[in-house]
Amino acid sequence: MLTLKLGTIDIPLRSALEIDQSYELIGGETTLRTIDGTGIKQETWKKLRTVISGGGWIPPGLAALDTSASIAVACIAPQGIVADAGRQATLPAARRADAGHTPWAVALMPDGGQQSTTLGIAGNVATAGAVSNAAGYLIQYFPLVTCWINRPTQSFSRGGGAYRWELIAEEV
Repeated sequence: MLTLKLGTIDIPLRSALEIDQSYELIGGETTLRTIDGTGIKQETWKKLRTVISGGGWIPPGLAALDTSASIAVACIAPQGIVADAGRQATLPAARRADAGHTPWAVALMPDGGQQSTTLGIAGNVATAGAVSNAAGYLIQYFPLVTCWINRPTQSFSRGGGAYRWELIAEEV
């Protein structure tokens, strides 16, 4: 079963009946202009920011988070990489490998459909199994990111009988 882990804390399933996660690349970047207006892209660094929000019938237990230390965030929303012509893609070394969260592959079919296929991993290189008539391959994984977590927000609705929470985490 898919679970969100924040360091040593597993968010209880009944705290995350509804869960959303977004990813955003942040970093030092700008576009410089030459005398004739030609753009030159300058990028000095980039890191991942993720916003995770959820809700459920019980509190999530976020008071135990130590926001003064970096924490490994075992994400719940998968990311994908389009494989090259050899059906291969290099996965990030920081990815989940626990049960139910291992990488997988799908073949992208010409009609817009997808078909599950096998996935072999050697080190960080993933190779999708060949599927007849496939137009391409998508290899998916769950990120595992070491982050600084902002103090989470939490609320409760007596009328709805539900808890809501949100946290913002930025890669170290």
